[in-house]
Amino acid sequence: MDPIVLRLNSMVNIFIANLDWEITSDDLKSTFSSFGEVTYAHVVYDRETKRSKGYGYVEMTNSDSAINAIEALNGVEINGRKIDVKIASPKGNRPEKKKFDKPKGKDNYERSSRPRTRRD
Repeated sequence: MDPIVLRLNSMVNIFIANLDWEITSDDLKSTFSSFGEVTYAHVVYDRETKRSKGYGYVEMTNSDSAINAIEALNGVEINGRKIDVKIASPKGNRPEKKKFDKPKGKDNYERSSRPRTRRD
């Protein structure tokens, strides 16, 4: 089990990766509900394409139920994909995302967003 210490009977946030794109939040909730009470289930979608990003989160009210669900479902094949189920790491413990600089022109100056016009 993860080295994260769980408090007995405390809320547990679970991360589920490698989900089939057809899986919905309701599917996650019904799957995890067989192990205990689920207070929140969410599949993450891309804002532009509205397509699943292939991962989601489930929050369970009881740590024992959450551990049982993680142990039972981790590595299980659903719709042809083996899902990865683990305790979600708190935002403060995640690696920082890389920030990319704005593209620059051939002279290494920032490009202007206004269109160029021909001078006569």
